[in-house]
Amino acid sequence: MSVAFHELGGSPHEQYDVNGFSARRELLVAWEDRDALALELLGEAAQLGGSYWTTYPGKPSSFAVSIQFEPVDADGPDRQELTSLTEGLNSYSGSFARAIVRYKTINELDRDDGPTNETGTQISYRMLYSAAFEPIGPGGWSWSDTLVALPTDRPLAKWIPTTEHRLTWYKVVNPPWQTIQSLQGTVNASEFLSCPAGTLLFEGADTNKLYAGDFASGASPFCWEIKYLFRQRAIRHGGNVFGWNHVYRENPAGWAEPTNGIAKLYDEADFNVLFQSAGE
Repeated sequence: MSVAFHELGGSPHEQYDVNGFSARRELLVAWEDRDALALELLGEAAQLGGSYWTTYPGKPSSFAVSIQFEPVDADGPDRQELTSLTEGLNSYSGSFARAIVRYKTINELDRDDGPTNETGTQISYRMLYSAAFEPIGPGGWSWSDTLVALPTDRPLAKWIPTTEHRLTWYKVVNPPWQTIQSLQGTVNASEFLSCPAGTLLFEGADTNKLYAGDFASGASPFCWEIKYLFRQRAIRHGGNVFGWNHVYRENPAGWAEPTNGIAKLYDEADFNVLFQSAGE
């Protein structure tokens, strides 16, 4: 059963910017119904099923992401003696709380050439770039007009762009902890985010615990926000693309993959499994 509420005058406040649609609503709710309203808006813990963030009316891609409560009658708390900073709070029995609910846009999937989001979750995408010089020995190089070999004391350097691909996976109930640890430091075995095999390195993940409605239960059992960082290194040379396992070899000249007879510099992996919940 839904918690009874009343939307206050002057609400909602809506905004459109480069991050999409966002909004703030102000609701009036019974003081005793605060936790129940938070649970209804922000979701209920469940290993299978459960409920997720409530959407903004008419905006299926905009979700309630935070809620703030404050007493309407701030000057009328219940008469009681508070003797400890760790026990007891002001209460407002029979009165009301103002609930300030904030919404933001979270698309289910920003890119269709990446991993597929599980039901009830979203995957957002951001991209940043950087670059670095790669030293290259002079062996195998000559001047294009004279074909004279470069002197041995004339090293070269190639400016190699790198791109950070950031994928954030929202509302994950069972994060794939073991998979994250086992794949960190590997490169893509096949094309991922349109990056050719071997050009994308999985650096790791940042995680944040998201809220469930019961304040008394301690750490939320509900869900996580996982921020994955992948770094692309695509060396384009002679019409080919080389990746993290390639280094420049002087004789014979060209980009090649060194091996110790057992493995290459970086192991390869399927990155799609990073977006599959544990136990699925």
